[in-house]
Amino acid sequence: MRKSISGEFFYLSSVFLAAAVVCIGTVLLVVSGEYYKSDRHKYLDALVKDAANATVSVCEREGGIADEELNRIYSDLSALSDADFTLVDANGVALVCSEASPCSHKGKPFGSNILGKVTENGFYELSSLDNYYRGDYFNSAYKIELFGETLFVFGRLPINSLTEYILRLVLILLVVTVIVLGLVFLILYMSTKRILTPVREMAMAAKRFGKGDFSKKIVVADDNEFGFLANSLNKMAGSLEHIDETRRAFVSNVSHELKTPMTTIGGFIDGILDGTIPPEKHEHYLRIVSTEVNRLSRLVRSMLNISKYEAGELTINREDFDVVPMVFNTLLNFEKRIDDKNVEVRGLAKREFIINADADLIGQVIYNLVENAVKFVNENGYIEFFFSETDSISSITIRNSGDGLNKEEISRVFDRFYKTDESRGIDPTGVGLGLSIVSSLVKLHNGTITVRSEQRKYTEFEVTLEKTVEENN
Repeated sequence: MRKSISGEFFYLSSVFLAAAVVCIGTVLLVVSGEYYKSDRHKYLDALVKDAANATVSVCEREGGIADEELNRIYSDLSALSDADFTLVDANGVALVCSEASPCSHKGKPFGSNILGKVTENGFYELSSLDNYYRGDYFNSAYKIELFGETLFVFGRLPINSLTEYILRLVLILLVVTVIVLGLVFLILYMSTKRILTPVREMAMAAKRFGKGDFSKKIVVADDNEFGFLANSLNKMAGSLEHIDETRRAFVSNVSHELKTPMTTIGGFIDGILDGTIPPEKHEHYLRIVSTEVNRLSRLVRSMLNISKYEAGELTINREDFDVVPMVFNTLLNFEKRIDDKNVEVRGLAKREFIINADADLIGQVIYNLVENAVKFVNENGYIEFFFSETDSISSITIRNSGDGLNKEEISRVFDRFYKTDESRGIDPTGVGLGLSIVSSLVKLHNGTITVRSEQRKYTEFEVTLEKTVEENN
């Protein structure tokens, strides 16, 4: 059975809260009990002291132990305070007692060890006075001197008042605890539910994302860690959706690009083999087959280069070299097409332009950009090269006249398999990977490539490469 985070959190919080309440209640009971005992001590001590002072005053006035008068005073004090008072002689024998006759002191004198505890400052003890009483009491006593004789005034309060006090306190604590715990548990439950609701939504969304369903995003309005996590998951889902769409488009485009030449190759070869195509036309159709094979070869080579770049397997070997001869040699590969369109080549008067890069990879960049320029330059147009540098960068720009690109085409020109409408008409055999490879190779050099275009005028690509540290110095 799957464990619930909210259940575990609620359970642990409840246990912690209950333990905290028990601890606080226990401490409160102990502190309150000690405070009550201290209060009883002070209260009883004051009563016994008053009884002792009254005893001295009455006896001195009467010239002896006035039993009846003292009994009345002790009884009045007892009625007012619920305490019992006893006047005891030096032998521990009760002389006067506030208890109803017969009192519990008859024939049972206080022990000398108890009397010995009474000092000039009095005496207090919560006990049975060495089992003198049948239970524990709050006990207090004062020593007085009358007519050359030592007497003791004892007072006691029943301990059941402490028990009743603690019971009432426990009852109050229980009622308060139940009310507080009920409110806290309700608030805790609602808070836990509110806090963990985004977690559940994110868990469900992650499950949907894992199945490839990116249609519904996570909605978390809170500006906290959950909101940040939800936004991160949404961004991840957007990236995964884009990757999934790119993968589908990639598979679809590759399938289409492979299917067309393979269908052509298979059809013509089958026609040659089964005699449908007459022998005198074999050479013509074999040339078409050769063209389609070259097209497949370029597609596979381009895909391998992109795969190596993305896998980090494509490394660069930097060196200083002159890029101008590379541009000249590349143009020679397109000499016929340039002459057929009567294209003017400009900007190659510069004798040399040294850059620091991988010559083979930059050669492929130059080839693809020149091929793109030759492909889209207009009749009687021009292809122009610009070479410039600063203390930190070197840049090569290739511009061709022509129809140019619109804003949407500029934003997508480096996408894989993307071909403009004009490109589809001019070069139906292209696979739309040339500029994507150029972008990848320039990024591999930590450089940048920028496209600028003005419709019905020109299109240009600028490659910018950083110079080496030595060159900067």
